[in-house]
Amino acid sequence: MLNLTSKITNPEAIKLLNDLKSGVFWAPIKAWFIRYQWYLVGGLVVIFLLIALSVGKAVFRRSQAPVFLPPDIGTPEPTIQESFTSIYEPLRQNILNFGIDLPDPIIPPFDNAINLESDNI
Repeated sequence: MLNLTSKITNPEAIKLLNDLKSGVFWAPIKAWFIRYQWYLVGGLVVIFLLIALSVGKAVFRRSQAPVFLPPDIGTPEPTIQESFTSIYEPLRQNILNFGIDLPDPIIPPFDNAINLESDNI
């Protein structure tokens, strides 16, 4: 059986226990924490953000993108057009096909007998 009532006789262990009870052991750790507390807080924030980013990425990969489809409108049916012929249809076609270009001008004939110099010298 275990004897739980045994006493510690090692002087170094007794000194360590007394330091733990009095807080002398925790003073350097507390001073280090106070000195670097903003670095620790910043590091914890960065770690938290990285974990949140990885969780968000995992959730995003699992979710399927919603597919939006238009409502079913059925098959298109051709429209029926009633055709009729007017008595003025040939006149309409003549007006639509009428050319609006001006005719070419007539080139005057070339006459070698024309003399532009005066003969009164």
